[in-house]
Amino acid sequence: MLSLRLIPLILCALFLSACARSPVVQLYDGPAKSDSQVLTVRVPSEIEVFTINGKEVDGVNTFFATDFKELKLTPGRYEILAYYKELWQLDADNHDIVKTNPANFIVDGKAGETWQLDYDKPANVEEARALEDTFSGWTLNTATGDKVAAEESNLILKRGFLAPITGEDVSTASSQNIAPQQSSTPAPTATASSAPQAAPAPAASYLDTLKAQWKQATPAERREFLQWVAE
Repeated sequence: MLSLRLIPLILCALFLSACARSPVVQLYDGPAKSDSQVLTVRVPSEIEVFTINGKEVDGVNTFFATDFKELKLTPGRYEILAYYKELWQLDADNHDIVKTNPANFIVDGKAGETWQLDYDKPANVEEARALEDTFSGWTLNTATGDKVAAEESNLILKRGFLAPITGEDVSTASSQNIAPQQSSTPAPTATASSAPQAAPAPAASYLDTLKAQWKQATPAERREFLQWVAE
C-alpha cells in the first residue's frame, strides 16, 4: 500500500520514463520496415512483459504512452511471459499496486498481421487481487478474431522477484533482435540437398536468471536481500 505522499514521486519517475521511450518497440535488426513486412504485437499498458522467447528485452514496458505499446517482430512464433500490474486508488490517501503471476502468451503470426495480448479486465481492486495467482488471458488476431488461450507459466511473482519453479531459463538479450521460434506449422520433409539445421543455443545460466530477477525487485527488496546475504 502506498502513501499519498509517495505518489507524486512515483508519477514523476514514470513520466520521465515515458518521455524517454517510444510506445513502438522494434525487436529485429536493421532499418525499420513497413507494417506489411513485420508482425505487430499490441500489449495493453496494464500488462508487463517479462521475457520473449526466454529473453528479457529492454524497452518493452512503457508508461503513460498510449493504451497499448506495439512490439514489431520478425514474423513467426513467440512465447511472451507477461503479467498484470496496475496501480489502484484505495481512498484519498492510499493506493495499491497489484501484480499477478505471469501467463505464457503464444503468438504465431505472419507478415502484416497484428495480434493483441488480452485478458478479462478487473472492475475493482478486489477483482484485481483475485487475479494474483490465477492470471490468464489470450492472444487475439485483430483482423480475423482468432483467439489463442494463454498457457500457465508455472512461475510465481513474489515480492518483486519472479521465482521459477520449473527451471525456466532466462537470459538478457544481447541486442533488440528477438528471433522467432520454429513455427507450429509442419516443416517440409528434408532432402539430401537441404541445408543442415543449426544446433540449439545453450540454456541460460542460473546467474542470468538471478540478474533478471534482480531487475524486477524494488529498492527496498534489494536492500533486504543484500542484508540477508550479509548475515
